[in-house]
Amino acid sequence: MTLPPGYLLSTLHFFWTIRDTDTLDRLCSDFGAARYSTNAKTDTTVISGLGPGQRPSPYPGRVHASSLLMALHVVVFALYVGLCIVWAMGLEQRILVAFTSASHVQTWINLISHLIMLLLSIVLVALMQSHATRSPFANLPQPLTSLSDKISSWSGLGSALLNLYHNLSFPTTLGNAILSTTYFATLSGLGISSSFLFTVPAANETISHNVTTLIGSPSVLGMIPPGSNVSGIPSDFTNLTFNWYRSGMGVGVLNSVNTTVFPGLVANRVYDTLLEPWPASSNATATVGFTDFNVKCGSVPGLNASASYSRAQNSQFSDGLSPGTAADDRYPALLSMHYNLGPYAMSVYDVLSVSSSERAVSRLWQPADILLRIPDSSVVPGLGRNIIMYNIYNETGEVSGSQPIRDVQNATGSSESTLVQSLHISEEPGSSSAPPQVGEGAPTASLMIQTIGCSLSTSTGFASLDAATNQLLDLPGAAMGAASHSNWSDWQPDLTNSNALEDTWATMLLPNKGSIGLWDGQPVQPSPLWSCLSYQYDWDTANISTFNTVDLARIYSTCHVPTVVEDYLTTRLFGAVASRDEQGDAVRVSSSADATLSALESALAGLTAMTMWSAARTNTLMVTYAPATRRLSNATGEIALLPSTILAPFNGSTQVVERVLVGRITFNVPALLVGTILAAILAILGVYILASGDAARMRDAPINDAGLLSLMALDNSAVAERLSLSSLDSVKVRRRAGASLVEIVDGRLVPVEKTTS
Repeated sequence: MTLPPGYLLSTLHFFWTIRDTDTLDRLCSDFGAARYSTNAKTDTTVISGLGPGQRPSPYPGRVHASSLLMALHVVVFALYVGLCIVWAMGLEQRILVAFTSASHVQTWINLISHLIMLLLSIVLVALMQSHATRSPFANLPQPLTSLSDKISSWSGLGSALLNLYHNLSFPTTLGNAILSTTYFATLSGLGISSSFLFTVPAANETISHNVTTLIGSPSVLGMIPPGSNVSGIPSDFTNLTFNWYRSGMGVGVLNSVNTTVFPGLVANRVYDTLLEPWPASSNATATVGFTDFNVKCGSVPGLNASASYSRAQNSQFSDGLSPGTAADDRYPALLSMHYNLGPYAMSVYDVLSVSSSERAVSRLWQPADILLRIPDSSVVPGLGRNIIMYNIYNETGEVSGSQPIRDVQNATGSSESTLVQSLHISEEPGSSSAPPQVGEGAPTASLMIQTIGCSLSTSTGFASLDAATNQLLDLPGAAMGAASHSNWSDWQPDLTNSNALEDTWATMLLPNKGSIGLWDGQPVQPSPLWSCLSYQYDWDTANISTFNTVDLARIYSTCHVPTVVEDYLTTRLFGAVASRDEQGDAVRVSSSADATLSALESALAGLTAMTMWSAARTNTLMVTYAPATRRLSNATGEIALLPSTILAPFNGSTQVVERVLVGRITFNVPALLVGTILAAILAILGVYILASGDAARMRDAPINDAGLLSLMALDNSAVAERLSLSSLDSVKVRRRAGASLVEIVDGRLVPVEKTTS
């Protein structure tokens, strides 16, 4: 209920005009107020139930009410101080909500904060109004207008503002008007700021999850066959034999032009992947380990390369497809290369089918179109990280795409021209079983050779992975396994002999040990395929030669069927075969050729990564322990049992960081700071009002409250009589009429001048 200014004066005038003694008696009886009477004989005022001059005892609970009010003001300020501490520590930002419900959460959390502030305001106003309107009666005498202003100003912010306006025109309690107006304005500001205290903006949040990964590189520990009597990882792989055939079949895929994506493999890098990819909408990434395979190639220092005629008979070859095509003489030749690999004297051999035509380079291993060849070699300690290969090209110009490999300085390196010297065949092919001799006037073929030594090294690290696609976010560098400056400097082989993945490289690429052939190498060929057994094309299957065990061992140790690796390297460097001419020679796409040393290094690194990736993921690598751990005897003899195992995929773990759009609860900083300042002002005002001025003497207040019923219980006839002498039609007139001092004496509200007379 709002009490307008002049409420007390109007009320007292009403009391005086009605002069209803019965009503006053009833109010005094109902509220327990003291009944006052005047003794005409003694001219003294007597309070019923009390002796002359005695006052009623203070109302109980007033001290406790003041303490409670102070505590409530401090609680409001402490609440905002606590929120400021939470904001300074950023604790509120740890609370996340679903992005779809962020607006609802913001509405409800601000509503709750507003309701809390509203509840505190209701309690504060209810207690402060009773306290502040009663306290003026404890500090009498005061002008009646002051009492009216102090009571009416605590009816609300509107009454306080109106009372402030009246005090500006006729000041009686200007300080109290300003104080009450500021108090209610502060409460209103707190109510408004509490409605905007929190915001829930959208934010990209990172959530970590521990997940299982599939290790990208083969596990060295998994290469040890069970039952091999080897504890832990051996210091080197001397006693282990690696069967890379099935793993190496994936190299052929690298030649095809497709968009196939292999999770865990990119260029020369093999990396770990998640066992179960995440949904595409998760926007999640993970940090995984990777292994880069890097190759460095160069010229082989101190190499001695030579070619000699084999003892096999030469043969005539015709493609059988083009009528009138002349037969081509083919001469089997044995290539020998001798070099030093550190302290080891190495010798490698290969067999070629040399044509007497000027297109000999395209017919060395026909129908294979390879130009790069990896000769077989015995694996000795220290060779595991190194490999020898050679490039054949025509001396007089490009034939079937053949050309020298050039380095970054456009140099061709150290080339040997002694591969095939001028061959002079004196007899017609097939006229004699005697081996042909050099210098007998036969047609010549002039070929060039580049002998290349390469070494493998690895580097490991961590990279970011797209958890949805299992693809790396950052791809390897442009070199992709090649040296930064690939040139024909002398090759420095890596003679480290350990148990790292690099030490298995030679067995991966060497023919007859790891690299798979383009076709089967059976002794007798039913089709016109290049054969290791006869060093020539086996057109006449009726003319079958017989060989003893020693001959077969020598043959298979010096030659091999063209391999998938050789075909891949040839295609990468010299271009893919687009078609064949009338003689069956390959015609290559020159635009796809890149006959550079860095391209060779990159190609070797890429095929190594593919083979390693296949071995680690697809159960394709078989490892055998050479020393027999058991032997079985039967009727035919004793059988040695060599422990073997197939490398199984290995699992690891990593952290997937999921980036999701969420609502993050944060403070509206301006509203929080304004609220904190207002709470501090409110606490200061509350303490000031309760501890100073009229409120300091609350114990002496003669009434429990300044409400209408309590005021009616007072005998105010003397004041009413005085006010009735003035016109009460104007607020200003009433305020001036009530400017005289009044006090309560023996239950009566009387002017001060009467009490002093």
